[in-house]
Amino acid sequence: FERDGDEEENTQSNTGDDEVEKSDKPRWFLPLLGPVTAACIILAIALPLSLRGKPDNSDTAASLSDAACLPGAVDVRFEKTKSILSNITSPDLLDDESTAQGKAVRWIVCDDSISVQLLENQDPSTGILPKQKHGFRFGGDSGEAQVTRRYILAVFYFSTSQLSPWKDSLNFLSPDLHECNWHRNYTVTNSPFEDFDPVGVFCGDEMKEDILLDDYQQPIASFNVSIRIPNGLNGLIPPEFGYLIDCRKIMLSNHISLTGQLPETMGNM
Repeated sequence: FERDGDEEENTQSNTGDDEVEKSDKPRWFLPLLGPVTAACIILAIALPLSLRGKPDNSDTAASLSDAACLPGAVDVRFEKTKSILSNITSPDLLDDESTAQGKAVRWIVCDDSISVQLLENQDPSTGILPKQKHGFRFGGDSGEAQVTRRYILAVFYFSTSQLSPWKDSLNFLSPDLHECNWHRNYTVTNSPFEDFDPVGVFCGDEMKEDILLDDYQQPIASFNVSIRIPNGLNGLIPPEFGYLIDCRKIMLSNHISLTGQLPETMGNM
């Protein structure tokens, strides 16, 4: 028993010596603990600040890539279209696909073959779009002007069909038709056109009101928006409508579900 007790004492004494030796060793990481903690705090503050204000377009890019769009550089078309429309529509509305503006820009980029052809053939050095086939006397013949005009008319369509669709699309959003052909001919008595009254968008000049683009070579002086039949338009007239600088007449009647005031931008026309 005495021998065992001595061994236990020796073991305890050795263990105590080890603990003393370990406690005597300097803890090298303690001086670094303060600077490392400070650096983590600085990063935690600086990183969110650096990202503030930068738009997150990942959802937009994903929605466009997942959509059944016409072939080509879809994301490049989207960014180009946003830059063209930056003076009339905020980027937030364009990025939000639930708004009339978001739906319209996606139609331009994904489905509208006329706009897609212009956007896909922009000059690689200047970014300028090719000229449109039928120019307007005031708006000019630039491709940017036609993309803007088709976008505005698309916004008008989506904004006035939010509660329910139009009874007749009137050829609106026809991707292969020039916007001057976004109408249907209705026979109306006491019509200035006598045998028919174009309902929708129709173009003209000082001498000839109704123009067939297939056989007309002169610049178009103006175009009119005339929807005077009950066609189920509802909702608001969007502010973009006021940027149709070539529009001479707007005739909307028999639409009791149109609400709100006329946008102030109508003074631009």
